[in-house]
Amino acid sequence: MKFGVVLPTYGEKASRLAVVDTALLAESLGYDSVWVTDHLALPEVDSQRFGTIFEALTTLGYLAASVPRVKLGVSALVLPQRNPVEAGKQLATLDVLSGGRLILAAGIGWSRGEYANLGYDFKNRARRMEEALKILRTLWRGQRVVSFSGRYYSFENMVIDPRPLQPGGPPLWAAGDSAAALQRGLRLADGWHPNAMLPEALAGLLAPHQAALRLRLFTIAMRQRLEWGAPHDPRSAYLTGGADEMIQRLRTLQGLGVSQVLLTPQAESQRERDNVLQHFAAEVMPALANPESRI
Repeated sequence: MKFGVVLPTYGEKASRLAVVDTALLAESLGYDSVWVTDHLALPEVDSQRFGTIFEALTTLGYLAASVPRVKLGVSALVLPQRNPVEAGKQLATLDVLSGGRLILAAGIGWSRGEYANLGYDFKNRARRMEEALKILRTLWRGQRVVSFSGRYYSFENMVIDPRPLQPGGPPLWAAGDSAAALQRGLRLADGWHPNAMLPEALAGLLAPHQAALRLRLFTIAMRQRLEWGAPHDPRSAYLTGGADEMIQRLRTLQGLGVSQVLLTPQAESQRERDNVLQHFAAEVMPALANPESRI
């Protein structure tokens, strides 16, 4: 199992130093990846958690030069409220500038007001999402000149260069907690990126797709809130308690097919965040090590 760290790019205490220091620490401790969160234009009514947030792709460009080795990802880019051609060009450029370290999780989002602020239709976002994923595949398949004709987007003989450094483009995961998001991932992406959920809920969503999952490489990467030292609650979907409880939960998730976990450490200060990540790296990660796991 591989582990990533969701960086403190949002909230009142988000800062450049907090983002860079956390990314550098994660790299030094052996975490596989670091992640930014995406929102662009939330209305005030939806801004409780993400009213202050660093723009995701700009931040990744900065991190590509600041943090030399760890993989860089977005969890998750709200793709239908961006032009997919523009996003595909930005992401291909980031993959080149980072030396082929980019991973993309893309979701449909939840804020109707944010869609309205950006001038995109909220009602058809799922259909546009599917077309946008096909566009990313078209842009990233390695050809310099590409065409696409769809219901919402079209282009003909368009030059895409530089092309992504990773063959076929960065790993692409469909984000979302629903059966529809999982199905979208199986049809159009390389993986599925749900938020924290109890093992029994995960097993229920995966059960109808076991035959398909056995036939292909498919990443299941779960975003998890890490509450180190909090009283362990087996009814909580989050990682709580100490090392033993977390290892037990993670082994259960691993047995269900989860191969990556992106951790959001709960901390009131940078020192506390550092301590949480250090404890997890020293006491939990070695028990879940799997040298043959892959993106």
